[in-house]
This record gives sequence, C-alpha cells and structure tokens, in this order.
Amino acid sequence: MGEETIKIILNMKITGNQWVEIIRAISTAIIAIITTLCVQSCTMSMSIAKNNNNATQKTEQTATSSVDSVKTNINPKNY
Repeated sequence: MGEETIKIILNMKITGNQWVEIIRAISTAIIAIITTLCVQSCTMSMSIAKNNNNATQKTEQTATSSVDSVKTNINPKNY
C-alpha cells in the first residue's frame, strides 16, 4: 500500500448505514457460532442416548452419622 492509500483509509468516516452493516455482520457471526455449538451438543446427547438404549444404571446412596463424645454437665450450680 502506498502512503496516499493509508492516508485515505485513516481519514474515512463510517456512515450510519455502514455501522448497521458492521453490527449485522458481527451479529450473524455470533448467531452462527452459538447455533453450531447447540447443534453439536444436541447431536452428542442424541448419540449418548442411542448408545445407552438398553443399558441399565445403578444408583447407590449412603448416609453416615457421627456423635460428638464431649460430655456436658446440664445440672446448674447455685452460688
């Protein structure tokens, strides 16, 4: 690029319509990325569900409890 071309590019002003087109292009790119990610995760979920079709799953739940062995004297003393 010549020096004259660089000066022209630096002195350009963006019009309202150009801003609208820039925002539209950025929005389209963002929507395309989000759509791609959603379709990919949906496809992955469907694949996992298909592979688990006749599989059995087991769940186990356990509970534990403990008691503190500190002794307390609940008989009040009269002074």
